[in-house]
Amino acid sequence: MKELQTILGTEIPITTRGIVYLCQFDYQKMKLTVCREILCERAGDALNLYANIPNPESQLVMGATFDELIINLHQLHEDIKDKKWLTQLAETL
Repeated sequence: MKELQTILGTEIPITTRGIVYLCQFDYQKMKLTVCREILCERAGDALNLYANIPNPESQLVMGATFDELIINLHQLHEDIKDKKWLTQLAETL
């Protein structure tokens, strides 16, 4: 089911509580591309990875429950397509 997959098409195990997307941002095209992903069973592990990866374009999604994670992931997937969100991201990078 596409609703339970990462942006790269990986099925998300029900035990997942955090996902880190390693991304590349193209300023000319205003496009964020996910290059790699890391799925974690603990949200704290995902946060630690995100905080210690020297890639400011990276994105983090977490949830206390699987359902919360999926809701937050869907929001991020929508944000990645939103030009206003991408403009704000570009300004913070």
